[in-house]
Amino acid sequence: VLIVLLPGMDGTGILLRPFVDLLPNGIDVKVISYPEDTYLTYEQLAERVLGVVPRSEPYVIIAESYSGPVACLLAAHPVGNLQAVVFVASFVSLPWGRMGRWIAKVLPTALFRSRAPAWMLRWLLMDADTRPEMISEAQAVIARVRPEVLAQRLRDSLNADYMPTLRDCTVRLAYLLPESDRLLGNRGLRGFLAAKPGIETVQIAGPHSILQCAPASSLAVLQKTGVFGDS
Repeated sequence: VLIVLLPGMDGTGILLRPFVDLLPNGIDVKVISYPEDTYLTYEQLAERVLGVVPRSEPYVIIAESYSGPVACLLAAHPVGNLQAVVFVASFVSLPWGRMGRWIAKVLPTALFRSRAPAWMLRWLLMDADTRPEMISEAQAVIARVRPEVLAQRLRDSLNADYMPTLRDCTVRLAYLLPESDRLLGNRGLRGFLAAKPGIETVQIAGPHSILQCAPASSLAVLQKTGVFGDS
């Protein structure tokens, strides 16, 4: 089986390496990256991913955080032999509710012109056990992306409302819920449950950036669900 990995808001896919490096033999992976200097809507990103997914080989999409709406669009109109879609600490509808829409309106692009503070990354995305090297790598990766692109991606995520799209999905769906997610908490899951009450939900100990901070546990949990088939 092939895993198509969709990245978080940085869009580079670089921060997914801890998880990718642990994948066993028999599981191939294609890490998707989004442009670092060009803003694309969720619909445009979905079109971009459609251009690289296999047409006959069975594959699974794993979407991290920001990429939930992209995966939702792909699942609603699956191409090729899409077996399942796994949403990791993600969302499809207004992750911060009405307050998020207000934040999106007043969000200054200048906020992204400075290096992301280490304490903020550790508090919102990671945890006290995260190695300083991982924090530094996240700062460097985020700095690669144009501030205007990051700001617009955050606005899009705060305004996202893809619940009607999710209702049209007929492929297998699963949700990986980090128990200590300070960024989303259970808010991201609520939209999924409202549209798909029977979605498979698996809890895991760890913070929002679970694929980075607990890659081995994440892989073990996903393997238990059977989304990777017999590989």
